[in-house]
Amino acid sequence: MVTMFGRVLREAGRTLVRRHQHAAIRRRVRSIAGDGLVPAADVGAEDIACHEIEGPGGPHRIHVMLPPAPVPPGGYPVLYLLDGDAWIGTAADALRAQARFPAFSGVGPIALVAIGYPGREPVNLGRRARDFLPPHTSPKLADRFMQGAPWHQPGGADAFLDFLTGPLAAALCRRYPLDMARRSLCGQSFGGYFALHAFLARPDAFRRIAAISPSLWWDAESLVRSAPERIAALAPETSPHLFIAVAEHEMPGRDDICRKMIEHTRDFAALATARGLNAEWRELKGENHQSALTAAISAVLRFAAPVGVDG
Repeated sequence: MVTMFGRVLREAGRTLVRRHQHAAIRRRVRSIAGDGLVPAADVGAEDIACHEIEGPGGPHRIHVMLPPAPVPPGGYPVLYLLDGDAWIGTAADALRAQARFPAFSGVGPIALVAIGYPGREPVNLGRRARDFLPPHTSPKLADRFMQGAPWHQPGGADAFLDFLTGPLAAALCRRYPLDMARRSLCGQSFGGYFALHAFLARPDAFRRIAAISPSLWWDAESLVRSAPERIAALAPETSPHLFIAVAEHEMPGRDDICRKMIEHTRDFAALATARGLNAEWRELKGENHQSALTAAISAVLRFAAPVGVDG
């Protein structure tokens, strides 16, 4: 707990320093002229729309990108991307480059819906903890990950899942040609935990689920311990396809954590496969917890929008 508290304080300090430095840089940029470097016309991402909508834990910022391809009958399949403010740029760049050439890339047309939060930071630690994590069951204080702190109030995962599949889906379908019957979900870290929670708790919610570096250590590994019984209860014909990816070096210097992450995710996928479910597990060689989704995004797109596969 002390170690985690120290990490939070260090990150807060780094954020304050960065904001101060970048503000000074912006002032300097505006003050300099006469050397031939002039402001250019806006070249922002015209293919990404941004909306706001109220969720169960507060407002959300929603980024929507339609693929560079004609609308298919029934609308575009959809990929929900958690921590959307952090990952919409990475996913959009990959989709732009690959969806134009599906025969080569293996990526079919798919709409990106990146779910984030208002504010300047790419990741909202407090909001994502509430939205991505179910109620805590472990009585151990050390396992609570500072539960009760302002930035960590878990317990809203089921309400957030209802929001994703209910009000958000309905609002998007009123505006865009989307096929919510071919809806996929991708999350990383706590978002990956939420993806596996959705896989077990609401197998009808998504057609395909990608969990990248899921934080299976959380809540004294309760999801790991409950997985055999819960996976055994799933019906192969109605369960979503599952893709799990984990970094080779999840936490450099902590071989015990790296080993546990690899073992737990591999065992989860093996249980699903043994049950007759469509599950794939992949180790991301040379990657770590922070780089995993960037390294996996092309594989996620191919998984969520395979060429020539209806759903």
